[in-house]
Amino acid sequence: MTKHISILGAGIMGLSCAYSLLQRQNKSWRISLYDPVPLAAKNASWIAGGMLAPYSEIEHMDMAWIEAGLHGIEIWKAAPLDCGFHQNGSLFIAHPEDRHALERFAAFLPDNMASVQISPCMAEPALPDKFKSGLLLAPEAHIEPRRAITALVDAVKNDITIHQQAATPEQLDADIIIDCRGMNGDEALRGVKGEIAIVRNPEFTLSRPLRLMHPRYPLYIIPRPDHVFMIGATIIESDEGDHVSLRSSMELMSALYSLHPSFGEAEILELSTGIRPSYPDNLPRIKMQKNVISANGLFRHGFLLGPVIAEAITDYIHGQTNTYWNLLTHGQATNKTDNQRAA
Repeated sequence: MTKHISILGAGIMGLSCAYSLLQRQNKSWRISLYDPVPLAAKNASWIAGGMLAPYSEIEHMDMAWIEAGLHGIEIWKAAPLDCGFHQNGSLFIAHPEDRHALERFAAFLPDNMASVQISPCMAEPALPDKFKSGLLLAPEAHIEPRRAITALVDAVKNDITIHQQAATPEQLDADIIIDCRGMNGDEALRGVKGEIAIVRNPEFTLSRPLRLMHPRYPLYIIPRPDHVFMIGATIIESDEGDHVSLRSSMELMSALYSLHPSFGEAEILELSTGIRPSYPDNLPRIKMQKNVISANGLFRHGFLLGPVIAEAITDYIHGQTNTYWNLLTHGQATNKTDNQRAA
């Protein structure tokens, strides 16, 4: 008997679910994907940074989430996808007057990360020597989000049915519905606006993501091929507005110029904004109600935790145990009979 699985939303979460399910494809399954715009959709995932950086979030996540994030890195590393994966770590630096911010962050790191202190110029020779101390978090990695999204679309498009239309669980007749619509998927979600700039600077190079600690607007800069860099710093509590504000762009550019004066002549390629669906604790979660599995609230952790959530949902549908299930469901009870029936 054929079972029909419908996935709502083609951001990193929905595409990760489609990809994960296809890796363990059951010949009796029929998978459909619904999104109102053509793929690859220019949604919040499209403008994400692509940092796979669990330790960088240690001030806001406990170790169980850090471990889940490390597993996310391993999933990307093992995936046969052209996603621009690089595991060169992350480098944290601060201006001398802001060194206390770097020291405060270092205090959160576990004991086995105690030897991460490094001279920034040794790790990244293009940095000016005014940066005297830094932290290198070697297990971390990064990918190119647009390349990864395109690779996921290419990997699933021939084996699933793609519908260019909006849909709700109530409108669909499917055995299992996986709701990854973000802001439209759960009224408990709030919007957090992220704003980014993409620039080209032939005079500067980086081999890994860089975080510039600052008490008011911490900056991250992520290398792309051909001396292109993505810069982000702003987190605005808002689900409105499809433009980058003047204030935010000025903060991004001034922080970037303070990193290296060559950015004063950099070419601005893009200014973009996106709304990150977030629960009050800024942690994602899986929710279940009858035949609907909701996977939403990824905040800024979509590429880090999306594959982990997708793997957990795939295990659930197969009736298999998953290490991170209780964490991702926040301890929500499940109906074992329904779990077995879904498989």
